[in-house]
Amino acid sequence: MSLYGVHKLCYAVHHDPKLVQQCREDPQAALDRFGLEPAERQALLDGDVAWLYQQGVHGFLLHHLARHRLFGLDEQIYRQRLSVLGEQADS
Repeated sequence: MSLYGVHKLCYAVHHDPKLVQQCREDPQAALDRFGLEPAERQALLDGDVAWLYQQGVHGFLLHHLARHRLFGLDEQIYRQRLSVLGEQADS
């Protein structure tokens, strides 16, 4: 797992409007420059923030993806997907 690459992507989308646009138009190509592992790439493309969080990606940085509505995420979907983790902890 290359957490650094995921963190770098999340930080970059918050500061680089061109990257945000590229993530919307060609997400595969946008992810190429971040040196991600195959599982990380797939989780990002699927908007699987719960898995990424469980792997150690910081929630604050992950939230940037929802703010910019990338990879099928928005604020509501982001919260729903992470709330599953809380439900698992409760059971």
